[in-house]
Amino acid sequence: MNATNINKFSENSKLIEKHWQEWVINSSVDETLTCLNVLSLHGAISYEYLLYALPQTARRNDGRLRNKYLKQYAHIEAGGWWVSGLDPLNNWLPMDWGRFKPDYPRQEWDTNTNTQKSTKKIVKYESPPKTPNRVTYLRVPLHTWQMLARRYNVPMPQDITITEEGEALGFWAWVVAHREIPIILTEGEKKAGCLLTLGFVAIGLPGIWNGRVGKEDFEKLHPDLIPLAQRERKFVILFDYETKSKTKQQIFQATHRTCKTILRQGCQSEVAVLPGPEKGIDDWVLALGKKADNSVTTLIADALTVTDYQKSFFVLPNRGIYKYKPDETVNSRYLSQVISVLPRTGLVGLISDMGTGKTELTFLFGSCLNFTVDLLSYIA
Repeated sequence: MNATNINKFSENSKLIEKHWQEWVINSSVDETLTCLNVLSLHGAISYEYLLYALPQTARRNDGRLRNKYLKQYAHIEAGGWWVSGLDPLNNWLPMDWGRFKPDYPRQEWDTNTNTQKSTKKIVKYESPPKTPNRVTYLRVPLHTWQMLARRYNVPMPQDITITEEGEALGFWAWVVAHREIPIILTEGEKKAGCLLTLGFVAIGLPGIWNGRVGKEDFEKLHPDLIPLAQRERKFVILFDYETKSKTKQQIFQATHRTCKTILRQGCQSEVAVLPGPEKGIDDWVLALGKKADNSVTTLIADALTVTDYQKSFFVLPNRGIYKYKPDETVNSRYLSQVISVLPRTGLVGLISDMGTGKTELTFLFGSCLNFTVDLLSYIA
């Protein structure tokens, strides 16, 4: 990679500016955390990272990759970013496995024919072929570790070694040692980085189905998650917000089945549900701005039990209230931006998505008008 293209914002960065923008600006990931885990690749070196697990038969006698792989992965030479973390099954040493996001992604090959005719589906992220998918435990800087320790009121080790790059060694071993710290499972490394930046322990799954392995009747927790799956440890699943019925059904099935494997390990399992319309947790955090910390804290605190999550998926959202005509309907991200007055007496019902400021609004009017507000929630 041309040294002149390396991002000028950090001397430790191995990212070109567009990749830095995607992680640090658009996904709200800490700068140092990004530098510790992500690098920009360009040219033939991209093959070394992504295709490390190919068998010897994938190469000719002279060591060159066979044409099949050169054709399928030719697009990665044009550049992209690579992310990899630490190996929970190898004493938290750097993991060979990672994921690559090409700048110019390919179309998915048609596996139902004998030809390499591409389909219309774009492969946004590339995982190393010929090896099982892993999960990503990102390296963290000291200030991220300190923020996390304060959030959960857990003491840190006395002496922590900091590498020249800024990694605080021993973070994940510390998490393993403290089962009172909950773990958030999310789809994608950027989203895990965003949550870590806010002071939550988060692990990136390469897909919504990758928290568990095996067929439906014989599923178990992914081996990479077992080191943290001590009895009574809480796992919170936080996947994307979706509006398409088919995708929502897939997310529900993946979430429910992952929860069951967690519960079978003797752990606790909950589900945090994004309010939308932003798709991912990183999109939501970016949109919230300064309110992100409090909003995400509330989102995690209000995570549903597996039973309640099932009920919420199958129960109609307006069950029991459809016969009541609302006195006022508004369309705004925050209710306080459009509602200037509430009735002083009687029962007031507010129906709105999570994170739109219902509780804030009621307490605001209660304090301004000097009267008590009694909140009744989750009435169905």
